Amino acid sequence: MKFLLPVALLATVAAAPAFADCVPPKISINIPDGSKAAIADMLATQHAIKDADAVVQQFVDCLKAEQDAKIAAAGEALKDDQKIKIATEYTDRQNEVADKLQKIADQFNVEVRAYKAKMAAAAAATPAPAAQPAKP
Repeated sequence: MKFLLPVALLATVAAAPAFADCVPPKISINIPDGSKAAIADMLATQHAIKDADAVVQQFVDCLKAEQDAKIAAAGEALKDDQKIKIATEYTDRQNEVADKLQKIADQFNVEVRAYKAKMAAAAAATPAPAAQPAKP
């Protein structure tokens, strides 16, 4: 039994670098003003948000692996309340990043509506071509 404690501590120390691997992504996306932006700007922003979403998903996957490794390293001595504490820590880290991306996506959606309103107003202001009479 005395042998297991040093082995468990060694396993924890060896796994420690894995716990530091999950670095939250820096999400910095400039949202264009939809009432003034060109379609290319809106599409570029949409792609940037999709790319950021993929990076956030990689971060979430990393957190999950890190959480599982931390729980496994603790072994059977880990109590349920300790597992819940670890899971809550990782969930909080995940939610913080996801909330940032969601705020950006929400802001982008507001600008998309402004862009669509601008386009609808421009279409309404453009006179329709006159209908040509049918040939007999």
